[in-house]
Amino acid sequence: MIFGRRKKIHIDTLIDKDMIIRGDTNVSGGVRLDGKIYGNFKVSNIDNSGMIVMGSESLVKGNILSNHIIIDGKVIGNIKSSEYIEINSNAEIHGDIEYNNIEIHAGAKVIGSLKKMNQKEIGKVLKDEQDQNN
Repeated sequence: MIFGRRKKIHIDTLIDKDMIIRGDTNVSGGVRLDGKIYGNFKVSNIDNSGMIVMGSESLVKGNILSNHIIIDGKVIGNIKSSEYIEINSNAEIHGDIEYNNIEIHAGAKVIGSLKKMNQKEIGKVLKDEQDQNN
């Protein structure tokens, strides 16, 4: 954990290891993903508490957007987080990552570019998210 930035994890939704979702998925709150999603995956909340926790056997083939993201599985697509991303040692990412704060553990595989978002870009992500929720 970097400088105590990780939020307390609150899970509202569980996508179990036997579940496969095909198509874009939009949810709010905290999500634990142990299954597979073939499509874009967006987790949001107006109060900036959207969180994804990906287990070691999880897979997302599509883009991910959330405030807070913890990855221990595989992502084939781009990732954008307005707050915090933690990439654990078992994670494998094939895509570009845009972040505010990031922590990458030894052993993690990232094949793509990393881009730190500036405050203007973070504000735009949050505004777009809020507009979509209204």
